[in-house]
Amino acid sequence: MTVALVPIAEEEYDDFFELFGDYHEEMNDFEDEPEDLDSFMSHYRPAMLADMEGRELYWIETDGETAGFVVTRYLPDWPHEERMVASIAEFYVDPDFRRASIGSDAVEILMAEHRDRGTYLVEADILRANEAAKAFWYGLGFELQFHQTGRKP
Repeated sequence: MTVALVPIAEEEYDDFFELFGDYHEEMNDFEDEPEDLDSFMSHYRPAMLADMEGRELYWIETDGETAGFVVTRYLPDWPHEERMVASIAEFYVDPDFRRASIGSDAVEILMAEHRDRGTYLVEADILRANEAAKAFWYGLGFELQFHQTGRKP
């Protein structure tokens, strides 16, 4: 089985957002107040497309089939703007492709790419209640960097 990260072309954005909808529905299971998919996508898609600076979108492919996607941001590490940081904002492997090392292979490909670029740090965002995601990322050597808290006013 061969895993590859393939940049998502602009003409593939409809396909990307369709798969993103599946991802969002799955992530809703970890939210205290799940958000309706249509409502979410009506805001998320235009907001994301209006803010593409440093954003990189990749298909995760295995043997020519789309198995998922990765969305990263690649930006200077404020206030040390001489250092670049990649943040994995969204990472999704379709359930039909899980437990076959596709996700971990995709992460290793991404890490190799960022080693070649000289990236200072690669971060991965994880929802606090997603224990499977925590185990996945910790198993790949990622370490907890900080906790972010929030409260509605």
